[in-house]
Amino acid sequence: MRTALALLPLMLFLFVAIVESRNDLREYWKLVMKNQDMPEEIQGLLNANIKSNLNTQEKAFKEDLESRPNISAYENDGTNTKENSKDVKDFEPRPNISAYGDNDIENKEKKGTVKDFEPRPNISAYGDNAIDVKEKKKVVKDFEPRPNISAYEDNVVDVKKKKGVTKDFEPRPNISAYGENDSDVKQKKQTINDFEPRPNISAYGENDIDVNEKKAAAKDFEPRPNISAYGDDVIDVKEKKKAVKDFEPRPSISACGDNVIDVKKKKGVTEDFEPRPNISTYGENDIDVKEKKQATNGFKPRPNISAYGKNDIDVHEKKAAGKDFEPRPNISAYGDNAIDAKEKRGATNDFEPRPNISAYGDNDIDVNKKEGAIKDFEPRPNISAYGENDINDNETKKPVEDFEPRPNISAYGDNDIDDRKKNNVISDFEPRPNISAYGNNDIDTKEKEKAAKDFEPRPNISAYGNNDIDTKEKEKAAKDFEPRPNISAYGEK
Repeated sequence: MRTALALLPLMLFLFVAIVESRNDLREYWKLVMKNQDMPEEIQGLLNANIKSNLNTQEKAFKEDLESRPNISAYENDGTNTKENSKDVKDFEPRPNISAYGDNDIENKEKKGTVKDFEPRPNISAYGDNAIDVKEKKKVVKDFEPRPNISAYEDNVVDVKKKKGVTKDFEPRPNISAYGENDSDVKQKKQTINDFEPRPNISAYGENDIDVNEKKAAAKDFEPRPNISAYGDDVIDVKEKKKAVKDFEPRPSISACGDNVIDVKKKKGVTEDFEPRPNISTYGENDIDVKEKKQATNGFKPRPNISAYGKNDIDVHEKKAAGKDFEPRPNISAYGDNAIDAKEKRGATNDFEPRPNISAYGDNDIDVNKKEGAIKDFEPRPNISAYGENDINDNETKKPVEDFEPRPNISAYGDNDIDDRKKNNVISDFEPRPNISAYGNNDIDTKEKEKAAKDFEPRPNISAYGNNDIDTKEKEKAAKDFEPRPNISAYGEK
């Protein structure tokens, strides 16, 4: 074993000695060939230039480089972009392909260039450029922008072409018509099918807006629409029956001027409403308010403090009443009132009121048809009287001490309303009820003491003019009210 270990370093020493002895190939040739010289042919191979070999390797390395070219044309350059199509085939960078000045860049050749791009190219044209934008058709196919489809002045906007573009839109478009526009709103049926925004469908002036086509558009709306008519507009409200079926909002359906609104068709519209109606009577009405005792048993309304006609209402006293109010009252003055409006500055600072669904003028509103509409209401009534009333406002100071709302306890016309009896009525009010009588009405307000004790709603169901409203039938209607609708009729029916 020891001999084997001793031979191993000896063999290694001999191997190293043999290798080191070959310092030159010529000497090794002489040693092997018995002192014969090496031929010249072999010497030429041994004297090969090492630097030339290195240069050849560098050339081979440079052939496979892939750079990032900048393909652009400035001013009147004749840049042949066709030759660059092969270079840019597999690029992953973000190239800037643009044309500045009077350049003739043929973008048709760029179809193959941009095929495999992952970047965000900027293909734009500045000045009088002849850029073929037809190739951009496929680029814009999957856009989901928020378009603004509107027509201003005497414009002829062809909305028919925009049917395919806006099919899958999720934005909140502004579809409106201003002036004498020829906007084809009929084509917008499919566009607004799945909208969830809060649209403003209104008609201003003598516009020819076909509201009949908006039936399908408003099917699934949850917003608070403002469907109103101003001026001599002929709005077909009959078509709005299905549109308003599932509404939860507080709509403002009103007609101002000589409008012909068929409210008879609104029976189905207001079936599921939860608004806060305004139950009031204006003019020489035969309203038996005594029957309203059971209807308003559980009310907690928010009264409306207003003065109509030549009333002497001391608004200064109402300052303490509205201190801790949370509701949104309607504090207004109509006619030659002696109301110090300067005091109302603090009252109306933070108001966000609730809409008024009413009809003004010589309207044909069949209020008798509204029986079924108001079945489940829990409204907030408006208890007020208009005219030359004997209202002792000084007595009203104590009832309003702990109020949260801003009530409207007023009397209009030649009414005999004993406001002193209202002390206990308004003790625990949270709401804003507006139960009012206008004209020469025989309203026994003394009977209202128990009625308004536990009010929650704010209903304003009122009739203006010589209306024959059978309020006795409204007993069952106002029992379960939750909403706050203001369904009123003004004029001599």
